[in-house]
Amino acid sequence: MFAIHYPRRTLVWVFLLLLVLMAGLPKLALQSDFRLYFSSDNPQLMAFEQVEQAFNKQDTLSFVLSVNSGDLLSVAALTEIKKLTDAAWTLPYVRRVDSLTNYQQIRSDQDVIEVADFFTGTETVWSATEALRSVRDDADLLNRYINADASLGLVVMSLDLPGDNPQATSELVGAARQLLHDADLQSVTVELFGSAVINLALQEAVERDMAALIPGSYLLIFAGLFLLTRSLAGSMLALGITLLTIMATFGAYGWAFAGSNGIAVLTPVVGVVPSMIMIVVIADCLHLLSSYQHYLREGLQQSAALEQTLRINSRPVWITSITTAVGLLCLNFSESPPYRDLGNLVAFAAMLAALLSVTAFIAVLAILRPPAHRKLPGRVISAALADFSQRVLLAHPLRSLLLLLLLATTAAAGMSRLAFNEQWHRYYDETFAVRQVLDKQDEQLHGVNFIQYRIEAADGGTLYRTEVMHQLQQFADYLDHQPQTGFTDSVHRPLLTLNKALHAGDEAFYRIPANDDAVAQTMLLYEMSLPAGMGLNERITLDQSATRLTVNLHKQSSGQLIQFDEQARLWAATNTPALRIQPGTGLDMVFAWISDRNSISLFKGTLLALVLISALMLFVLRSWRLALISLIPNILPALMAYGLWGYWVGQVDLGLSIVACMSLGLVVDDTVHFLSKYQLARRQGESAEGAVRYAFATVGTAMLVTSVILAAGFALLLLSPFSPTWGMGGLMALTVVLALAADLLLLPLLLVLSDRQPLSISKD
Repeated sequence: MFAIHYPRRTLVWVFLLLLVLMAGLPKLALQSDFRLYFSSDNPQLMAFEQVEQAFNKQDTLSFVLSVNSGDLLSVAALTEIKKLTDAAWTLPYVRRVDSLTNYQQIRSDQDVIEVADFFTGTETVWSATEALRSVRDDADLLNRYINADASLGLVVMSLDLPGDNPQATSELVGAARQLLHDADLQSVTVELFGSAVINLALQEAVERDMAALIPGSYLLIFAGLFLLTRSLAGSMLALGITLLTIMATFGAYGWAFAGSNGIAVLTPVVGVVPSMIMIVVIADCLHLLSSYQHYLREGLQQSAALEQTLRINSRPVWITSITTAVGLLCLNFSESPPYRDLGNLVAFAAMLAALLSVTAFIAVLAILRPPAHRKLPGRVISAALADFSQRVLLAHPLRSLLLLLLLATTAAAGMSRLAFNEQWHRYYDETFAVRQVLDKQDEQLHGVNFIQYRIEAADGGTLYRTEVMHQLQQFADYLDHQPQTGFTDSVHRPLLTLNKALHAGDEAFYRIPANDDAVAQTMLLYEMSLPAGMGLNERITLDQSATRLTVNLHKQSSGQLIQFDEQARLWAATNTPALRIQPGTGLDMVFAWISDRNSISLFKGTLLALVLISALMLFVLRSWRLALISLIPNILPALMAYGLWGYWVGQVDLGLSIVACMSLGLVVDDTVHFLSKYQLARRQGESAEGAVRYAFATVGTAMLVTSVILAAGFALLLLSPFSPTWGMGGLMALTVVLALAADLLLLPLLLVLSDRQPLSISKD
């Protein structure tokens, strides 16, 4: 009661605490590297990093080139491509630049073998027709840096991005945009793509949502709060507590996780954290505000009304905060570190929100003049629901229960339609520039997904042998003939071309050399002819014991990628015994596997959360019956929401797989408040029916208001063009609505039917 009797002193101490926590905010930095989504012990990530250590990282930035007129093989277009290629070397963090113009084409003229740039800019005679023919005849070039009709091409920059600089990607992309701005190109149009742009687009998408939709949801929630409670001060105070909790929570993260460089890295996943915190804070504040208004209407004086509000709500507020924290802390079972951070942030915020609601919120209410008595829309709707429950549902409780369970089962059955699929290329809608260029590259060039294979000789020897190279060619040919394949990058291809050139261009020698010595000598000749910075280290190890083969694929789901990899390795095991092929890897494959792994881990976490929350409910309610009953309205909403999502969308990804664990910690809030009021009334001698009526009267309004406005706030996220945002917003809004329905319709039936005392239905 300290906050009621010493409100100003309470506010001073609270704000001092908040200032200390918020001092950690400058330590935060947002970073969007996809590698941050995987723990260091993730087996697929470890395999990917081993490949990168052997062959260099595959972080890229690309200039996607479209011709304004004609094709890209005109002298004017090639001159500008060469200009861009040369300028690209000056960009920060660029290790290598590859394009059509500096592609090392192998030419033969009688006894002279030349490995030189496709276009140097000094050519005195140039035939675009002849150049197009040479492109189409070069399997190592076609669909790699230019497509078959020469309408689309690439300049690809391989990157060495520092891991300790969260701003490196933004710096690089900003420099590239400036380079294109200053280039004054006339013949070609350039768009940016590559992993660097995809990473930055993820960050920019979240920032755009936070700048537009999050404030919009706050305004919507404020309007809903005011309309349903008719308390301007209470509504503004609840939002103020929300904003302070958000800033203090992120500040605490800055203090706790700042590295040796003084920076605490956040990922775009935290974009949903403000909305999650908003749920927790608004729920706590609204339950207090609703009770306060209730007791004022009952005729209590301000101080007495606040004391009674704290007396019946402080315990449920702390219980709901603890159960919310328990549910969210179980996100630490997630395979993805950013989602662990999300759970830890909101769990901390839940406890902080409880503290602020029973101190600062109450203290400000104690200072303000009590509101005038008004007929509240929220209370009117709540009373109507209570009347419906009493006159319709409880009049035929068993029949009503069976009907509701049938509806719930039908909704939950949609979970059988769900498929776990990660498709990062569907994150962005057509309003994003990255989506437009992504579709262009997928439709007109080599696709946007890729799988990398580390391939060694089965006997552990060198790859520079006839049989080994021949089987490498067979494997690459198999991949090339798959309908999903756009381009296969294999080290055997220049060997074929050079062997043909060494035999005066005879097509019969476009094959692997006939003996091991010839293979080794030919590859050595090719490698020695390459200019500095253009060696084979991207494709083959220094000791020639392993090679990286990359297959580029047109848009695939995670399940399709896994199936492609399994079929490819099954074929290789039968047809290329001289090769030892490691499972396919790359970021696409790491993402492909993590959804299934994450779902299994989160299922374990959710079970643990259920056990812990049930134990806590049993400890607090001192009733096995009520503790078991509470599980039903806590579990059913998530099952029904996922089921309806299965009917509507049919698939979930990494972001949506965590909603069940998140929602479990949140939907329990209304259940706890309803049960605590029900139990209080029963202990005061009310019948089961009367206790349900008392629970509706004391917490029904708060449950209704919080659920409706929070569902509306989440539903607003459906307007986002970024699928992780609208997907999570839609699924959370659906879960909140279903949780409200379960608490207001199903829970009273369970309580009455499980009560041993006879039921008496009032007719008036």
